Amino acid sequence: MSKLEKIVDSKKHYGGSTLVERMEECRTNAVSIALIENFEICEVYTHGVKRKGESAKVAENTLFQGASISKPVFAVAVMRLVESGILDIEADISEYLAGYEVPTFDNKKHKITLRQILSHNAGLNLHGFAGYQQGQEVPNIEEILNGKSPANHQKLKLIKEPETEYRYSGGGYVLAQKIVTDVCKRDFCDLMNELILSPFSMANSTFLQPLPNDKLTEIAYGYGDHDLELPGGYDIMPELSAAGLWTTPSDLARLGIEVMKALNNESAYLKKDTAKLLTKSAYKKSEHGIGFVVEKNKTGKIFGHSGYNDGFISNMSFCPADGSGIVVMINSNIGANIPFEITTAFREIYG
Repeated sequence: MSKLEKIVDSKKHYGGSTLVERMEECRTNAVSIALIENFEICEVYTHGVKRKGESAKVAENTLFQGASISKPVFAVAVMRLVESGILDIEADISEYLAGYEVPTFDNKKHKITLRQILSHNAGLNLHGFAGYQQGQEVPNIEEILNGKSPANHQKLKLIKEPETEYRYSGGGYVLAQKIVTDVCKRDFCDLMNELILSPFSMANSTFLQPLPNDKLTEIAYGYGDHDLELPGGYDIMPELSAAGLWTTPSDLARLGIEVMKALNNESAYLKKDTAKLLTKSAYKKSEHGIGFVVEKNKTGKIFGHSGYNDGFISNMSFCPADGSGIVVMINSNIGANIPFEITTAFREIYG
């Protein structure tokens, strides 16, 4: 029996059911898993169909929305710009922004840095984003930051002194997205392809929102809280750096492998010191490095991230001590616990 077979057949971790039975209980029709061993993808498991009532099966290259997993992918791209000397994560972001200034709680100027933003220690609001249904008008980045129609949320604002507390902010990542595009004067999707998706061999991934029509046959359709298919199969997420990535577990595994290799000074694309910054707590009492959530277990550090967009739930976890890891993606709110149950099964079965 393979490692993934042991994980999916383990009744201990799915409430007395196998994974497939658990999916049926939670009306979740698609799951995709990539398993890493010794710095390589060793197994891929997929189960189910892309869309309920249809026969097209989920495959290794089936796309899911990565949701907040977009953040560490974007953070790695930012750090490649830092390595090139184009950006400085300790500099005041006012040096980079064109035509925009962050509103503050006291109407005073505060130094905000990319290190603070990418580790959620900048004191910014806007935890996350609801997305937009097909056919709705979608805001541009300025409307997102300013909370102006058609944006469906309040404006981004500094509500705490930077570095005084951990406060998760997807809005901060959109601010960092503006910084990157202002400085590089490039289309965001083109830049992400050049900085990370292409060199990291993430060939099935894209930040395009909405997706081109010819890509719709490649996605798993999302199902929300009421087990209803989202209109058009997914919500549009224009907050690209925070929630806009379409990807696969195998592509995310390639990202994790590259960061783990960099920690061993064996990456062609990232320096060891950069990987250390990405995967260690950026501030005391913070669970975040630059982009990644950081934990510890008996073998050492673990880094990863989870994602939750309406209709799409995911989790990835990497252990650089032995080059192992797992990435899980599903397409159902009702099955929201499944990616974490699978991850727990992996950790407990294989240490």
